[in-house]
Amino acid sequence: MWWAYAASAAALAAVGIAHWVWAVTLRGPVLYGEGAVAHAAILARDHVEYATGARYGDASPIFTAANYPPLFFHLAGLGDDPFVTGRVFSIAATLFVAAAIAWRARAAGWLVAPALALAWLGSVPVLQWGSALKPDLVALAFTVAAVLLLDRDRSTLGPMHSAAGALLALAAMAKPTALLPAAAILVFVARRDPLAAARGLIAGVIAAIVTAALTHGPDELTRLHVIDWNALPWRAELAIPLVLLALVVLAVPAATIALTRPSRTVVTAYAIGAVGILLLGGREGATINYLLDLSAALALGLAGRAPVLGAGLRYPLAAIAQAAVAVALLNPFGVIPGRSASTGAWGDPARIGAVRLVSGTVLVEDSGLLVATGREPIVDDVFLWSRNYARAREGAMSFMEGQRLLDAVRAGRFDAIVSEVDLRLLDQIGGYERQRWHPDLAAAILDRYALQRTVELADRPLFVYARR
Repeated sequence: MWWAYAASAAALAAVGIAHWVWAVTLRGPVLYGEGAVAHAAILARDHVEYATGARYGDASPIFTAANYPPLFFHLAGLGDDPFVTGRVFSIAATLFVAAAIAWRARAAGWLVAPALALAWLGSVPVLQWGSALKPDLVALAFTVAAVLLLDRDRSTLGPMHSAAGALLALAAMAKPTALLPAAAILVFVARRDPLAAARGLIAGVIAAIVTAALTHGPDELTRLHVIDWNALPWRAELAIPLVLLALVVLAVPAATIALTRPSRTVVTAYAIGAVGILLLGGREGATINYLLDLSAALALGLAGRAPVLGAGLRYPLAAIAQAAVAVALLNPFGVIPGRSASTGAWGDPARIGAVRLVSGTVLVEDSGLLVATGREPIVDDVFLWSRNYARAREGAMSFMEGQRLLDAVRAGRFDAIVSEVDLRLLDQIGGYERQRWHPDLAAAILDRYALQRTVELADRPLFVYARR
């Protein structure tokens, strides 16, 4: 049965890796939000990713999100094309985590250890986010590397607390949610060895300071982008679907760990922090990527029990059944013919060519389509603009960029507007689209612009609006 499990896991992992390689060659966005990261990565080459009005094109942007710490922006900006460089970093990080899972399970032998690693690679959140131009996988790799350093056998060289602390700081400098596992791990270490925890904390602070100095450096604009603009509302009704999705994808490994011998390793602390990240998924804009840390922590937990699991058939049978259910319900990459992916679907690459044909200054819902065609977006994240404009209207914050965009639309500054939905029907559409287009922005567009044409694509059409 382990052979069957390994074969099915390898097949799904192969599907994912093939898509990742294709995404690198595409040189464009596949997930919403990648355009904002690509834009910030290009600006980061000159250390101006957080500067107001900074640009590399002819027009000065109204809203540059840059809502992550600077580390991943600078990594993705190292090459000529952030859609290539950033994806390569994400893929390398994903493969590192898979290798870490196999390494921790190595005592179970050459069949069980690779099967567990391949199963993680072929799981739904990893399939769709393994090559994302986002900091998630890089942060994940730093966290997992720290866990491995702290999990070292005391009979040999023992845990490496300072190095682990530095890696956890780098994870947080890639994505702030990594602070939750870092805090849980720090508490775990402190309960056993307070001095070791102090060394790790000091090393982490030093690593964060050095990273900040080498990248952008902390200032008020960094705080505005990374903290203030990210403080989106949390609602239980948004967290519940993610928790249910986690049960669909991760119930078998979670139950297996709970029903086998109790664990008091650093991996347990990591899993506790990862549950915290999952619960944070109740904030606006959160999606399946909030399952990544929990999936990695559970896979590492299974790897620690691999010799026991490898001696029986119950786990591979249950895992195969769960993988089949997850694929049937979520259909990653549309592997089931005739059905589209139900979550985390990748966009049609034909969108890039369609936007290339729209000339002039354009406001595009997915700004990555502009970056991929060599143009700088005036607004690189319509979703984040809309959510912060809504908060500003409620008096929760100051957001000058809100009125600036509305004024630009009403003045007809844009030659065209490109959306993924018919803005005239926005009230009838739920989900993320309602969050991306604030009603005030949609109304301003419809007042000044008229639908010019609809571009039919394989997954969904693009709606192009021109001035009245």
